[in-house]
Amino acid sequence: MEPIQWNWMIAHGITAFSYFGIPTVIGVFFTKTKTTIPSKFWLAFFLSGGFVLFCGFHHLLAVFEPHSPVSLLHLGVLDVMAFISLSALLYLMPTAYQIVEAIARYQEDNRELERSQQMQRLFLDHGPFTAYIKDEQSRMLYYNQELQSRFSVDSQEWLGKTDIEFLPDPEQGRRVMENDQVVLKTLRPLKLIEEVKTPGNDQPCYWLSFKFPFSDYTTGANRIGGISLDITESIEAERSLTDLNQNLEEKSLKLEAKKRELIYLSDMADMLYSCESEDEVYKVVALTCSKLFPNMSGCICIISNSKNYVQMNSIWGDEKSSKEIFSQSECWALRRAKFNLLSPRNSALMCSHLIQPVSGAHLCIPLFGQSEVVGILHIHALEEISREDQQITEIIARTLGFALNNLSIKQRLTHDNLRDGMTQLFNQNYMQTITEQRLAEAERLGQPLSVIFLDIDNFKSYNSRYGHVTANIVLKGLAKLLLKSIRSFDIACRWGGEEFVIVMPNMTLETLRKRVEQLRVDVEQMQLKDGDQILESITASFGIAVSEPGITVKDFLNRADQAMLEAKRTGKNRVIEYANTYN
Repeated sequence: MEPIQWNWMIAHGITAFSYFGIPTVIGVFFTKTKTTIPSKFWLAFFLSGGFVLFCGFHHLLAVFEPHSPVSLLHLGVLDVMAFISLSALLYLMPTAYQIVEAIARYQEDNRELERSQQMQRLFLDHGPFTAYIKDEQSRMLYYNQELQSRFSVDSQEWLGKTDIEFLPDPEQGRRVMENDQVVLKTLRPLKLIEEVKTPGNDQPCYWLSFKFPFSDYTTGANRIGGISLDITESIEAERSLTDLNQNLEEKSLKLEAKKRELIYLSDMADMLYSCESEDEVYKVVALTCSKLFPNMSGCICIISNSKNYVQMNSIWGDEKSSKEIFSQSECWALRRAKFNLLSPRNSALMCSHLIQPVSGAHLCIPLFGQSEVVGILHIHALEEISREDQQITEIIARTLGFALNNLSIKQRLTHDNLRDGMTQLFNQNYMQTITEQRLAEAERLGQPLSVIFLDIDNFKSYNSRYGHVTANIVLKGLAKLLLKSIRSFDIACRWGGEEFVIVMPNMTLETLRKRVEQLRVDVEQMQLKDGDQILESITASFGIAVSEPGITVKDFLNRADQAMLEAKRTGKNRVIEYANTYN
């Protein structure tokens, strides 16, 4: 066989093989990629495929063309193929433009898809959030650059690994994977805050994570997508705000407590200012301490007037921790004139007046009155007594001392205002006030009220004879006699000069006459001395009157005064009862 014939056979054989290989490669491509052909192009692809196959058969038969039997068959096949190819060409010509347009659109769609994927990639990689995709076993399939930079890893290091494997804290990784499984089981998005530690940072970060399920259309498997925002600063700011609010609330409670303390102390000061006896003072302080120290007990102990012992005057709380009566030497606060604190954290000298067994904390604070210690304020707590409570107790002790001083001054001033300086009997102002009260009481009770006016006879001449100093001795002596002769609830006063008044409630007129007559005799028989000198006796004239319903103080006293003047006019040294004839 000539070389040209071999060349002919090889060329047509390779061409036939190529034509047969085209549909084979296309078929394998569609099978591998699972690509589908649009229905409107099925016929075009079928005819094109047939044309390629016929071309392949043409070149395959051309290999055997030098043999005449094949050549005749070849000519017949060529005629059929030519007709079919012409028909396919004519049919495909109108569709060719659509195919070209479809290919152009497909290419444009591919470019647009690439641009969209590039934008998505830029968005995911350059956004201020971490993004990731996991499979059903929570293995990482994709993560963006933010996540890479957060954990200092490359784009491939975590692929195929779970959170337990790559997170610094395996326990945190387990919690993250549990959240992933919740998303897969419910197939619903999940929004939550996750706590995650990053390398090189001892403090955890807080991420606001959005996890959602989706399906991989290529494989049909379920996937987990997630986006996380770092909200650590917001969490820390919220915590700082919470701490600030808590501190403000604590300070507000402290201020409220201080406000209550100030109110209690202010109320105590107001009440102490209005107290008229020491018993009232002690009750006010005890009430205030029970409000200020509801979980404590205590007492007020005052040194007796004889200075021989200390006595408990007031107590509050559920437990009595001190003796009721003890000596001054048994209390270190009294001995040192400064507070003494005994507590579990403060080892100090134990006062002997404490009741055994001694437990908890005990605070003794001295009370000062007129520059001397007059008693102690004792506080007992089951545990410790805070510095603030100690300061409040010291304020109470000082206030109590001031109150006792003020009460003493007040009582002394009241005594001076109500008493006559020489005789120490009540004065005229007090007599008028008390007589008005006694008249109202007598009228309400339906009882009589009697008043006695007496005047020393010839006192001016007596004064001229002996002098004012000696005359004052007479006035003092008469005052003592009057106090000795009347009842405890009768009231005697010096009306002025040598005149005296006595008010006697609930006494009949007959009894009044006898009592006043006896008083006249006692005055006449009274012995007076100025040192060793015996003074001349005195006498007095008495006028008496008994109250009537509706009578005024002025009229009542005037009646007794008129009766006394009548006694003077009719001879002195006698008792005269008021009668209407004196008007």
